[in-house]
Amino acid sequence: MANWRKYIPEGTKDILFQECKKKVQIENILREIYINSGFLEVKSPTLEFYDVFNIENSTLPQEKIYKLIDGQGRILALRADMTTPIARIVGTKLKDAVYPLRLCYTSNVYRVNESLNGKNSEITQSGVEVVGIKDINADAEVIIMGIKALLNCGLENFKIEIGHAEMFKALVEDVNLDYEEKEKLRESIDTKNFTALNEILHENKDKFEKSSLNILKELPKLFGGIDIIEKTSCITCNKRAIRALEDVRKVYEIVESIGLGEYLSVDLGMVYHIDYYTGIIFRGYTQGFGGNILSGGRYDNLIAQFGENKPATGFAIDVDGIIKSLQTNGNFSDKNDEKVLVYYNKQNFKEAYERAQSLREKGIVAEITHFDEEKEAREYAHSKNMKFLKI
Repeated sequence: MANWRKYIPEGTKDILFQECKKKVQIENILREIYINSGFLEVKSPTLEFYDVFNIENSTLPQEKIYKLIDGQGRILALRADMTTPIARIVGTKLKDAVYPLRLCYTSNVYRVNESLNGKNSEITQSGVEVVGIKDINADAEVIIMGIKALLNCGLENFKIEIGHAEMFKALVEDVNLDYEEKEKLRESIDTKNFTALNEILHENKDKFEKSSLNILKELPKLFGGIDIIEKTSCITCNKRAIRALEDVRKVYEIVESIGLGEYLSVDLGMVYHIDYYTGIIFRGYTQGFGGNILSGGRYDNLIAQFGENKPATGFAIDVDGIIKSLQTNGNFSDKNDEKVLVYYNKQNFKEAYERAQSLREKGIVAEITHFDEEKEAREYAHSKNMKFLKI
């Protein structure tokens, strides 16, 4: 049997030294933004009952969830995302809370990822949820907060793409496609796989009205500036789709009005999790990171599955993705803290400790050395780029 004590599981990593320091700094920056905006922090247990995630319209297939058995034979799951546990908390423990609720979190989540795809199975997510309000301004607020959060973390070259879950639903609502066929159609549009999309539409062309067929063919191409809204309005008369377009326009204009329009784009071919999301959806992309660094949207039907029928919107940021992007773009460097090594004779420990403590109170990193020989202490200080202080 192989001995794995020197290794860690695939999809995990050890985080050391400067990277660890930077990650904690990023988490604290995000937390401060949320708290200063009136959000209340929550944490859920790492272990949940599998039933929490095995719900209608779940965003994750069961094969992506780590499962284990407790002492009573019940199926448990490692926390696979944060939004679902927060929905459980709201639906079961916050029934008498004053709404709207503004909740925030920073926690690790665990998902089974395919080997060799470059993704970790342990991911640090940080985000917010606004619960109990359906106003479009709440959607705009969380997008604005997402932009501000990325900027404060040091990212510069990124875009938040805005779409609407109702666009796709409106165009296929009266079409006789089963769930599997709709899912294939959805995925081909979302991934902008034109070959697969054309094949699916051709095979089912008799099931679509001509107008719906034409716009579905165009949907993956409908991305860019706010002018895409006007362009799309001219090629569809579907009232439900037009209402969705107006929602996207309003959100875009609100964000643009406070000077953040440069970080926005429209993507009407953004079609993910058909039944989970119910309104505005958005994803953020940045240079140096392959996937989306931020994702979110409106999910008005989730919390009802835990007892309280409350609308909600929010986002999750991939903290590890921020670190990777900062490293790739050369923005990872941190200010060099002043560091001092305090060397002392054995009888002077009290004086050495007090001197080190005095330096620490001034914001200087002070380390007491226990080398017997001054030469060794000086070599150690030199190797770690520390000033040398002899007591």
